[in-house]
Amino acid sequence: MLDLITYVLGFVLIALVSGNNLSVCFGSVIASRVISRTTAVMLTIIGYALGLLLQGNLLGHTISVLLPSTSALYIDTALGVSIAIFVVSQLKSIPQSLSITLTAALVGIDAAAGIALKLDFIAYVMLFWIMMPVICSVFVLVLMRLIKRKVITSHVWGYVGIVKLILIVSSFFVAFTLGGNTIGLVVDLMSGGPAATIVAIVAIVAGAVAFNSGPLKRVGNEIIPLRYLNAASAQIISALMVEVATLYGIPLSNTQTFVASVYGAGVSYKHRLIMRHPFFAMVSMWIATAIAALIAGFVVISILV
Repeated sequence: MLDLITYVLGFVLIALVSGNNLSVCFGSVIASRVISRTTAVMLTIIGYALGLLLQGNLLGHTISVLLPSTSALYIDTALGVSIAIFVVSQLKSIPQSLSITLTAALVGIDAAAGIALKLDFIAYVMLFWIMMPVICSVFVLVLMRLIKRKVITSHVWGYVGIVKLILIVSSFFVAFTLGGNTIGLVVDLMSGGPAATIVAIVAIVAGAVAFNSGPLKRVGNEIIPLRYLNAASAQIISALMVEVATLYGIPLSNTQTFVASVYGAGVSYKHRLIMRHPFFAMVSMWIATAIAALIAGFVVISILV
């Protein structure tokens, strides 16, 4: 029964993550009107699935360190806490970071269950969470200013076509990295295996189709109206940072890196107004939900165990 509950909770969480994070994959493409929403959803689903199948097992070490016990109760608690937080985020139309939420929940569960915390590993993960978004912002800012100096306007239509193609490819790469890192983290928590992978792929399709509307508007339009050049730069840097983290087996949020990249792209425009309120609202939400996930994991296990 507990195994069945694990698969059900995993399905729900992956569906929510797939829809919630479509904004950081193809939100800029849709906002820039490069391709239609339907095409973007299809490409996102393919990217998620390929990332999960090819790199989803790289986060297994993180799960074994953060939750050395294979107790179904602990696993289901972590999944349930993450689902509750993602439901709130979906209602608020705020892209949420599963990496932060799930990791915080696991730390709270460890503390309540008396499992020794690997503080050095936790500090290592948190360093990635802090440094990678900062690196994204700086890299995008520098890249945008370098590109602007080198842009040749004599072939403007060919230039725009190339940037559009780069934007589509980079968006697909973001979906690929999210499938390998974030969704792979959930599948590894579900103990991996063919059954968990099949459940995840079905959940990817369901979530990307059903839960994609709200966060798309928040990222694509409310922080800064994205154009081809800054959107492509934000996607490329964001995807590269998450891919590096995946290869090191570190959970890293595509949402964090992409929002930081969008902010860096906006700063590169000297006379463009950046809507800071939505940006800081998301950052505050991530901090609050991390604390809430840690406390919830601790309280639930303390009561049950």
